[in-house]
This record gives sequence, C-alpha cells and structure tokens, in this order.
Amino acid sequence: MAGNISRSLETTDSILSDEQYIITEGALCLVRGTLACLGVAANIVNVKTFMTMGLKDAMTICFLSLSLSDLGYLLTVICRATSFAFMTAESLSQFCVWFPVEPYGVYIYFGHAGRIPYIMSNITTTFLAVVRCLCVAKPLLFKNMFGKRITLIVLTVSVTFSVVSYLPVLVYMGMTSQNVPGSNVTRPTLWISPKREGVKDVVWAMRDAFVPFATQVIILICLLVLTSRLRSAYIFRQKLTIRALVPERPKSTDRLESGSGVPCTEIKGIGGKDLQVVQQVVLISVVYVFCNTPTILVNFVGVIEPQFSIEKLYKNLYLTMTGVKHLCQTINASFNIFIYSRYNSKYRKTLLSN
Repeated sequence: MAGNISRSLETTDSILSDEQYIITEGALCLVRGTLACLGVAANIVNVKTFMTMGLKDAMTICFLSLSLSDLGYLLTVICRATSFAFMTAESLSQFCVWFPVEPYGVYIYFGHAGRIPYIMSNITTTFLAVVRCLCVAKPLLFKNMFGKRITLIVLTVSVTFSVVSYLPVLVYMGMTSQNVPGSNVTRPTLWISPKREGVKDVVWAMRDAFVPFATQVIILICLLVLTSRLRSAYIFRQKLTIRALVPERPKSTDRLESGSGVPCTEIKGIGGKDLQVVQQVVLISVVYVFCNTPTILVNFVGVIEPQFSIEKLYKNLYLTMTGVKHLCQTINASFNIFIYSRYNSKYRKTLLSN
C-alpha cells in the first residue's frame, strides 16, 4: 500500500501530465498556504473581537461560529500545503529524501478532515442569510423569533451533522506503520480500507454534492430578497432627504411607496444596526456564492464525465480543478474580517480599542 500511495502521481492523464500537475498544484498550494496563514491571523482576531464584544445576540454568536469554523478549515489548508511541499521533495528526489511521516498521507487525510469545518461554515452562512431574509421580508413576524436559544440549537445541529456525516469516511482511513519503498525503514503511511469507497460514495451524494448545491440555491434566493429590500430602503431614504429639503403635506407612513411595493413601516425598519447586519450578511453571501460555484461545477462535471475522478483517466485534471476549488474555499474563509471592519461599527470600535 505504501508504494502505491507514494507513487500515486504516476498517471496516464491524457490532458494534464504528471509534471504539469505537480507544478500547477504546487503553485496553488503556495497561494492557498499564504492566504490561509493570513486568514488564520484574521480569524483569530475575529474570534477575540467577538468574544470581547460579548455574546449578547444571535448574530454575534453566528459570526463567532463562522470565524471558528473558518479558522479550523484554514489550519487544514496550511497542513495540506506543507505536506504537498514535502511530498514533491520526495518525488523529485526519487525518494533519496524522505520524511518520518508520509507526506501524501497527511495531504489526503487533512483534505478529508477539512471538509468538516468547511461544511459547518456553509451551514452557518446559509442560516445567517435565511434569518436576515426572513427578518427583513417579514419583520413583525420573525424579528424576535431567532434568539440566542434557537441559534445555539441550529449551530449545535450543524456541528453534529458536519462531524457525523463525514466520520464514516475518516474511520476507514488512517496512518499506520508501513515500509518505505526501497528501504527497510517503516513510517506512518496512509491506509485506506477497501470498504471506504462505498461509504465515501454515499457521503459524497448526501453531503459533498447535495449540501453545496442546496445552500447555493437558498442563499441566492435570500440575496435576491435582501438586495431588493436594501434598494427599496435606499430609495425611501433618498425620498426622505428630498422631502426634508422641500416640505410636503404629511402622508401616512403605512401607505405603499410608489414603485416599491413594500410598506414604509417595513422599509424604515432597515436602518442603523439592522442595516449593518444586512449589509454584512449580503456581502458574506455574495462571497460564498462566488467561491462555492467551482465546487458545484466540479461535482457536475464528475456526474456527466465518469472518467473525471481521482482514480480514473482524468485524475490530474480532476485534482487540479479540485485545487482551484480549494483556493476559492480558502478565499471564502479568509476575508470576512474586511466585511466586519467595514460594516460593523461595534466590531470596528472593539477592534480599535484593543
């Protein structure tokens, strides 16, 4: 098994050669690793700042949870980038250079382990979008429904689902002591049970295929509603500014604004702190949709082209596209600090005071 795993880069991909794959994935790992280091620092700042702010409301709890799951994912990205560098060094030296633990095994294992915190981030982002969408669309009905208790229950279910749904895959793989090819030395090397592929297919269909697609659709619907309401709120505030300059006869605030189709009482509810929260959620959702799209595309191509898989004809192309997918996911997990700093006045004030 050790020999098969360590020489896994030897393929017959007719589109992308082994050397091209190593160069491309090496460059992607360098970029992902650099971004992940910056993202880890940013999310540590996020966690510290949200803890200092106090977990007094549901949104702050969600933002803290999102920062923690992003932090966990980025740590696995750094481990993968480092292990790929070691794996390349072994491969290029024809195993004249080797390490106490098989780098390829670490690379694959942390790739699977990283799915757990990333799915947690997906579900948390979706929850944020749904909550804000409902509160903006029907504020009187939903504004006070999603408190700390409901939020903690949803986040707990999210963590449980993320761990339990992928635990069967991790159970059927691990690092066991095996011989290094061409030597009498043993080292911890990736072990994969024959039963793992069947389990992985079920998990992939349920989680890696369904969850990204479902969350993408839900968040897109929420974005349409939120951006529409933000536009209506902007138009309403512009009209108020004009009325302040040109006095008019008072009108009922319960009437529908011309062309908006939304009662003024509801539009005026998006202001101050609520407006900041909506802006944060919209931007986080936009970044998520952009960065999640490659995941859906990779899954879709895998369905229509059976050879586009890790053990099939287009293995190198599949691995390279997966690397691009992971780069987008790294971006998604790294840049929320800029959104919080720009659109969360309490976060900005707490951050600057520390």
